[in-house]
Amino acid sequence: MLSYQQENSHLVVLSKGEAFIAGLTEYCKEHSVKGAFFNAIGALENVELGYYDLHNQTYVRKTFSDGDYELVSAHGNLTLKNGEPYVHIHASISGPDFQVFGGHLFEATVAVTAEVQLTPLETFAVREPNKSIGLDLICRFHK
Repeated sequence: MLSYQQENSHLVVLSKGEAFIAGLTEYCKEHSVKGAFFNAIGALENVELGYYDLHNQTYVRKTFSDGDYELVSAHGNLTLKNGEPYVHIHASISGPDFQVFGGHLFEATVAVTAEVQLTPLETFAVREPNKSIGLDLICRFHK
């Protein structure tokens, strides 16, 4: 992993073989980042995406493990969940047929590189269970 920080922005470059979500989570812990927005591009493999089925209050998951995929776009945020950094990212990926798949990114392995712009916030959000939705949602902000 490489990183560069200037004023209110970080460029985090994850290397081949690194876990995408776990790597970003560790970076945020090491740099004491508690709230942020993410944008990313790159290439991933063993990508696990999900779609939240609100009616059944469960994720429908699909793993893409038949090669590497372009990380067309990824956007998300960093909040605190149970006092720990929680990386929440939605991603779009495409393969050699140029078909695009997207959803909640549970985890992926970097296939080539992942270039992530991390923009820290002056505040941080806290996630707590929302029983009617069935997910941990942002419920309050702290400075």
